[in-house]
Amino acid sequence: MEVKTVSRGNSLALSLPKNGRFKKGQRWLLIPASDGESYTLVPRMKNPYAGPKPKQPMTEAWNDVDWNEVE
Repeated sequence: MEVKTVSRGNSLALSLPKNGRFKKGQRWLLIPASDGESYTLVPRMKNPYAGPKPKQPMTEAWNDVDWNEVE
């Protein structure tokens, strides 16, 4: 897939195709590659740890483990 840069005011923007994969208002991250020349475009995920805390405390998943034996 090919995209191009376009002018938006005093900035540049990437022009993405309207093929249903990209939606207006969606947030993306540009991850720079180690070569310093290229990027990877990935969708920004919602932080699963943000927001209100659960009303009930989380129970221990391994209640039969003696944590004093773990090094």
